[in-house]
Amino acid sequence: MKIMRWKMNLSSFVPTTAQMAYDEQLFEAFRETDAPILRFYHWDRPTLTLGKIEAKRLDLASLAWPYEIRPTGGRAVLHGSGDLCYSLIAPVGDPLVGGSLLDSYRKISLILAGALKTLGRDVALSETKHPALDAPHCFASPAHAELLLGGKKVAGGAQARREKVFLQQGVILLSVDPGWAKLAPPGAPIPIAGLNDDTSLTPVTRASLEAAVTHAFQAFGVEFKPF
Repeated sequence: MKIMRWKMNLSSFVPTTAQMAYDEQLFEAFRETDAPILRFYHWDRPTLTLGKIEAKRLDLASLAWPYEIRPTGGRAVLHGSGDLCYSLIAPVGDPLVGGSLLDSYRKISLILAGALKTLGRDVALSETKHPALDAPHCFASPAHAELLLGGKKVAGGAQARREKVFLQQGVILLSVDPGWAKLAPPGAPIPIAGLNDDTSLTPVTRASLEAAVTHAFQAFGVEFKPF
């Protein structure tokens, strides 16, 4: 197996604010010859992240939560104590996670699915080809190769590309915050799942999820160096 040397930040590495600015800084500084970066992070208070285009559509002053604008796309995502976020920066030509946008997204989703299955969660990849463009938030409808648990979306992500490198940002839900209901029209279904919805299963913590995802990449020959 060919060894691939990557860099990694654990979720305890940086403060829990200005996460989007930090990802954008890493992305702008990244070059095609650099080692890929995998970063985990989380939020210490409920916070919205908004794709760049979505942020232009909304009245930001009226939002019920603090917000940050993602350098990637997508609709609103509500973050808090019930999720773990990740970002991955790599060359488009990387053999493990690169390729076309859809191929890259699917490759990453398959690795994440393998990690979640080691935690006893029987996830599957959505085969939907296009997201619902009128959806009120990123979890309202699964897009291509997104992770489903019991038919409901349990993880989502978005990718941005610059020259020959890409940034993917994603979130995996441990639990579903009640605040998600505020992002949808009254009475609308919220097809979202958390990894800990089934209380008969061993609970998943952020630490165990980080470890599982790390091991899933290591199984493909990735060696991580902290930075």
